[in-house]
Amino acid sequence: MSSNETDPTAQGETELAFLPSELESDDKPPDIVIGYVSVRSQGERSLLDAEDLSGAEPFYGSEDDHAEAARAVEGSGLTVLGESRLGKAVAGPPEAFEDLTGGTIVARERLVRTRIGRASYVTHLDIVGDGQPDDLGVGVAASEASAIEAVVLERPRAPLGIFPAPIPPSVARFHLRVLDDVATLLGAQAAHQNGDVGEGVGVAMVDSGHYRHPYFAAHRYSLGPTVALVPGTNPGRDPHGHGTGESANVFAIAPGATLRAYRASNSNGDLVAAVAGFVRAKSDNPDVLTNSWGGDGPFPPPPGPPPAADRALALEIADAVEQGIVVVFSGGNGQFAIEPQVPGVISAGGVNATAGLDLRASDYASAYESPWFPGVRVPTVCGLVGMVPRASYIMMPVPPGCPIDVQRSAAGSGDPPDGTAPDDGWALFSGTSAAAPQVAGACALILGARNGLSPAQVRQALTDTAVDVTVGRCHQRFNLPAGPGPDLATGFGLVNASAAVARARQL
Repeated sequence: MSSNETDPTAQGETELAFLPSELESDDKPPDIVIGYVSVRSQGERSLLDAEDLSGAEPFYGSEDDHAEAARAVEGSGLTVLGESRLGKAVAGPPEAFEDLTGGTIVARERLVRTRIGRASYVTHLDIVGDGQPDDLGVGVAASEASAIEAVVLERPRAPLGIFPAPIPPSVARFHLRVLDDVATLLGAQAAHQNGDVGEGVGVAMVDSGHYRHPYFAAHRYSLGPTVALVPGTNPGRDPHGHGTGESANVFAIAPGATLRAYRASNSNGDLVAAVAGFVRAKSDNPDVLTNSWGGDGPFPPPPGPPPAADRALALEIADAVEQGIVVVFSGGNGQFAIEPQVPGVISAGGVNATAGLDLRASDYASAYESPWFPGVRVPTVCGLVGMVPRASYIMMPVPPGCPIDVQRSAAGSGDPPDGTAPDDGWALFSGTSAAAPQVAGACALILGARNGLSPAQVRQALTDTAVDVTVGRCHQRFNLPAGPGPDLATGFGLVNASAAVARARQL
């Protein structure tokens, strides 16, 4: 699934409102489709009828139903990529999904905000047919197998030979260095000096993959083996560069943690298996699970509960929190998405530090009050994020010649080139994609200093000690101001990692 070449991103918010939200597509479904199978709930309500998504337990499937669902999945020719108490991430040819559902897979172009917070038409897959209910939404279908409540096709998520030098190039533009500057501004250096580096803490990252850049070897960071979710893809490659760059933010805050990457991208670098990656990563029981991706929907959304496709993911996320995993999601770069709204998730927003060290809300980052979960606000706390138009802010290592390396070396959207070469393995970028692994690194410091804390206690340590940010506004789609005390634009404020570690020791 790839972005349509038609890109209306040069238009403003007002003009976008008049563009059709969905167009017919001439594209054919890919040879391999990634999806999710929801096993029949033991509770009184099925996933398709659920309105209360505050807890995952009512939607667990029984052992018999899981076994029956597995037989139906395998009998249709699908492969299980990962599974949980709620369902199974699966992959296979379109014909296998059609056999399981009795429907037909078609492609549609939907207008959504993509990697850099701009709107584009992106190919989504749907299952249609006479036997399919009309009210399930795009990409959701019923199954003829009695143990299966729903089949959900993955929606595209936006992240968001030459060895490069382990040291970043010197460029004229103001920027932050991913190690020293990020660690200093997020208050991590005092913790490092005291020996709190996140030693023994496992951090999982679902993203485009991970390239073994010499930067990581030079700093002796601990990297576990990458897991590739899309069948046939190489776990040693990161075809886009997003996952490689953002992973450096984890180590800037928690240099002693062990990071394991879950490649959810296809050969083009598109995140076509994000849900599968999340389910698989969760099953490996990490201490922290960080995600720099998300969908996009209308804001405010239509009345009622979230779309059915989002409910499945929301429950998988809730289940991870209930297992004691600290889950971090990017708040979005102008997007409105279900992922950061799930209760218990630590959602990462954006604060910008100027050359004079003045703090302000980033106008690149999303911020809003959840219409689906009472009392939930996005973001919870903030990391360091650049400003519009492209948030070119933090120098990060990437695979040489990858799309990020090439794109950032050139001017775009009114933003000048970042000063790097298109094939040197370094690029200036950020977004809340950078904020999430920064916050995840702070969570790893906390758990390294005080093992056994619950996700709620880790969250409390962060929110009790965050630095208040009182000026600036968030992304223009939401246009909320920062002010004294907790606010919608920046949540509780900018993470102070060392203070959070000290607070955690008191809990």
